[in-house]
Amino acid sequence: MVSSVWEIESWVDEVASTAIKRFYPTALSRNISLPLSDIFSHLLRLVEQNKLRLYWEIRCPECFTTVQVQDSYVTSGEELECPLGHEFELRVEYLFPVFEVSDTYKSYILGSKKKLQNGILRRENMVP
Repeated sequence: MVSSVWEIESWVDEVASTAIKRFYPTALSRNISLPLSDIFSHLLRLVEQNKLRLYWEIRCPECFTTVQVQDSYVTSGEELECPLGHEFELRVEYLFPVFEVSDTYKSYILGSKKKLQNGILRRENMVP
C-alpha cells in the first residue's frame, strides 16, 4: 500500500503544479490502479494535513448541472432549483466530492519545482 500512497501523493503534487482548480477522486482512479474507496480515504488524509480542501458539489438529478459547491457537507431535504429550472429535493446521491489543492500547498510545490529548476539540488551536493 505504501507505493500506492506514493502514487496518490505524486499525482496530487503534479496537479498542484498545474492550472487545474479542482478534481474528482475518479480522476485518480483512472490513472492509479487502486480501489476508489482507498483513493478517497487517502485524499481525506491529505485534507487533514491541509494539502487539499474538500468541497461538495450538488448536481441536478435531471440534467446533471452543478447547482452549488459547498465547503461543508450538506444535509438532505433542502429544495433547490438548477440554472435550467429543474426543481428537486436535495438527497445524498446528488452530492459529489471534489478536491482542491490548498493555496499554501500549491505554493510549496511550485517553489520546490522552481528550486529544482534553478539547480539548488546540485549533483556535487549529492552523496553517491
